[in-house]
Order: sequence, then C-alpha cells, then structure tokens
Amino acid sequence: MQKLSLDIQTFRKLRELNYVYVDKTKYAYNLITGGQCYFLARPRRFGKSLFVSTLQEVLSGNKKIFDGLWISKSDYVWQEHGVIVLDFSAVTIDNIDAFKKNICTVLQEQAEAYGLVVAIDPVNPKMALRAVVMALHKKFGRVAILIDEYDYPILRSLHDQEYAIKIRDIVSDFYVTFKALDASINFVFITGVSSFSKAGIFSGLNNLRIISLSDDYGAVLGCTDEEVGYYFKEYMQAWAENKNISYQQLRKEIKEWYNGYHFGDNVPAVYNPFSLMNALQVKKFENFWVQSGTPSFLIKEINQEYRNEEFRIFDIKNLRLNKDDLGTIDVGAIPLPSLFFQAGYLTIDTYDEETKLYALKFPNLETKQSFQQLLFNVVTRVDVIACRNYVYY
Repeated sequence: MQKLSLDIQTFRKLRELNYVYVDKTKYAYNLITGGQCYFLARPRRFGKSLFVSTLQEVLSGNKKIFDGLWISKSDYVWQEHGVIVLDFSAVTIDNIDAFKKNICTVLQEQAEAYGLVVAIDPVNPKMALRAVVMALHKKFGRVAILIDEYDYPILRSLHDQEYAIKIRDIVSDFYVTFKALDASINFVFITGVSSFSKAGIFSGLNNLRIISLSDDYGAVLGCTDEEVGYYFKEYMQAWAENKNISYQQLRKEIKEWYNGYHFGDNVPAVYNPFSLMNALQVKKFENFWVQSGTPSFLIKEINQEYRNEEFRIFDIKNLRLNKDDLGTIDVGAIPLPSLFFQAGYLTIDTYDEETKLYALKFPNLETKQSFQQLLFNVVTRVDVIACRNYVYY
C-alpha cells in the first residue's frame, strides 16, 4: 500500500516518496485554463497548502511528476511560468516593520531561486513584488502568483484590533500592485481560512473570482466518498479485519465521524483528509482535528464576545445565514456563526432558493465533539461532560 501523507504538504515530495495522492489535477487544469485570478477559503487541515504546491508544479511545467494523473492525459499545454509562492503563515508579524521586511525577504529569495539578480526595496512589499514580477516576466514571459494562508497575519492579530487593521491595510495595499501588473501576471491563486471583506482586502483585484462556495469547486479539497473508496480501500479493509466488522459497517462509521462538509449549494459531501488519514493510520476513531490544535483566533474572538456582552449560545438548528454572512467577515465585525462556518465547525445543511438563506449543521461527530469542547472549555469554563446537553438545541 502507498503511504499515507499525514504531514506532507509538498506535492513533489509526496509523489517522489510514493504517498497516496488524491488526484485533484482536474481542478488545477480548470482553474489555470478557465480564468486568471481566484480566491478559495477552506478550514484548516483541508489540504490548501498541498493544492498550492500542486499548482506550483503544474505552472512550472514539470509534466513528468504528474505521470498517471488526470492532467497528464489531458490537452493541457505545459508552459513554464515564473512562479511566486508566498506562505503568509511563515511571515513574521511581531511588528509592522518586521512584517514588511519579511515579505520583501521572501520575494528576494524567490528571485534568487530562479538565478535572478533583482534590486529589491527591503521595506516596501509593493515595490519588491513589482521588481520580482517584472524580472520573472522578462525571463519566462508568463508569471503566476500563489498565496497560501493570506489571512494568517490578520487572524493572529485579532486580539489587538488596531494592530490587526494595520496588518490588514498593508496586505490590502500589497494586492493593489496586482492590478497595476495585470499585463505581466497570468495567474493568481489565493487561499486562507477566512474570507475577509473583498472591498477591504482585495480591492485591487477587481477581476477576482471567489470560488469558496462554487458548485464547480465544492470538492477541490477534501475527499469525496467515491475518492475515499478508490484511494483508501486497502486501508479500510485492513481496519475492518482488525476490528472484526464488515467493510460496509466500517465505511459507515468512518463517514459518520469524518464526512459531511458541504461547500456550496449542490455539491458532494467531503471528508476532512487530515482526520481521515490519521484514523486510517492508527485504526481508531479519535478527534484528530482538535488534537492538531484549536485556532487561536477563534478562541480570542469567543472570549472577546463573552467579555463585551452577554454571551448567547445560538440555536444551530434554526440558524439561517445568507451568502455574504458565510463568505465575508472583517476586522471588528466578525459574527461567531460566520466564524464557526469558516473555521470548519459548521457546514451547509440546506439552501432555500426562495429566501436565499443557508441552514447550517455540524458536519460530523468529530466537529460536534470539537464544538462542545471549544464552547465549554473556553467560554463557560465548566466540565464538558456535565453540561454537554446544553451546547446546542
């Protein structure tokens, strides 16, 4: 059996070391050939970084590493791009100057990786980006920009609203450069956990396509039930034998624990790939999502709301949100239901065409348990077991 990629986020390493790869290259093809500028929001541990890495290899023209995958059999034209990859989760945010310098340093490293000598302003991210884009365009004629965890610096600063706004404004100003460089940039893909207001963050990207709730890309990340049966059958058969139950019964239990995420009106449910593969590895049902860490920004926002006003546990079964509520938030205006959805604790249940409202639900047993632990341990500070029945209606 191929190994399970529990902690690998680099496409090339995953392929070269013979790990299981759930083929998402058809989505990469559709994105690259179907448009220019995209934004995708997904909860943590859903494979965003791996997909960014996959796009990087496609755009770099590395066809050989895709042998056997969907895109290698397609009519895709393998044109090499100069690819800029920015992972904002690795950018220092200790202070504003350090934040700006770190972005410039990363851009300098990107240029050097291509053997380019580029004079970069060490404290001006906009000018640094411009210099690197122009140099890459001169060398390759085609430039792509991939940004992972774009919202990480903002989310990490939410405890200090004034500072978070400064970080947000720097990030927003950075994207203004994209518009000015439109003639030199052929492809842009941005991903993160939360979708901050388009007007506030991406005002410079007026051609940005937000695909977070697009039916066409509902399964771009995560694993559908069909994919689980195809790529992980041997692991599930071994687990079923170990547990002395039928394969079908085990599939049902795995589905109840880790499936159930919906990212659109009419899309298949998907499994959290991180939790699924961890469960297959140890042959146990556990809350791997919580074990990997609770988002600090969510804890801070809950505590902030709890301190500022009377905290009310919302009725999930009767909760209805419109597309804007699900899709965008902003610093200083973050409704908890929206944040719970974007963080992955809640997902779409149904959509009412008449009212244009979404009903939400817990995706699965793992997230329901995670919600209980988060709400009780962080907010009410009481024992989870004693008060479990009061978490939701």
